[in-house]
Amino acid sequence: MELHPFFTAQRVLIVAGKGGVGKSTVAASLAQLSARSGLRTLLVTLDEPANGLTPHELLEQITVSPGRALADYLATKGLGLISRQLARSGIMELVATTAPGLDDLLVLGRIKAFEHERPTDVIIVDGPAAGHALDLVRAPVQLKRALGSGPISQQADEVLTMLSDPARCKVMLVTTAAITPVTETCEAADELTEKAHIALAPIVVNKCNPAVPRVDEAILLPSTREAYQYLSLRAEAQLEAIGVLTDSLEQPQLQLIQHHSDGAALINAISDDLEKAIRDLP
Repeated sequence: MELHPFFTAQRVLIVAGKGGVGKSTVAASLAQLSARSGLRTLLVTLDEPANGLTPHELLEQITVSPGRALADYLATKGLGLISRQLARSGIMELVATTAPGLDDLLVLGRIKAFEHERPTDVIIVDGPAAGHALDLVRAPVQLKRALGSGPISQQADEVLTMLSDPARCKVMLVTTAAITPVTETCEAADELTEKAHIALAPIVVNKCNPAVPRVDEAILLPSTREAYQYLSLRAEAQLEAIGVLTDSLEQPQLQLIQHHSDGAALINAISDDLEKAIRDLP
């Protein structure tokens, strides 16, 4: 598959995964690869800006918090003065998180606004951990049921329309090749597709270790034999986890190798691996 069809198959790509699987690095690497391929790309982070991105004229990143999303929403409703007063008082974030799920709806609403307002080809969202990602997409439904009507209900409707349209939004789950994160990924995928009706992009299997060649253990020194056995067991566990993922989910996989670097070097390396894995997709 070529890069442009992969990235433009949806306007918004939400990257989610269990803590520790490298979700944020994968999101930043996807954004960098998208811009490098010639697409105008927006990287949206929910906590703090991504570190290590190589500056590119087609790449922009924005950090969205519930408070900032609320301020922007009030401004669009002609309430900019109130927004500024709340911001000066330091309670904007508190107001934005008062009602359960309101903070998630505000963030999703801001992402929806980016989709409409910004002249970008691709929006990559460094989403929350897999468990919170489910809360994120549940929020519009829960608030819609609780409120029934009004501006917040209308916002929930618009967000749900975006989430349920695979041409506008997909979720990309990131895991590692171990049983626990794979099991959680399969459970999250089932809930996202069956209950939230959100389409999935290919699954990223991050931090894969290389295959271990078969050798005659009898010719190895004791210390070397012990290391070889450890690596062989780890490789078998990895194959088992990938097998479970393959049997459970029909989405294709983007398997990325383990890199022992950080910052810009890591993002560049994963961008290169992603490019190869995407081009290998049918």
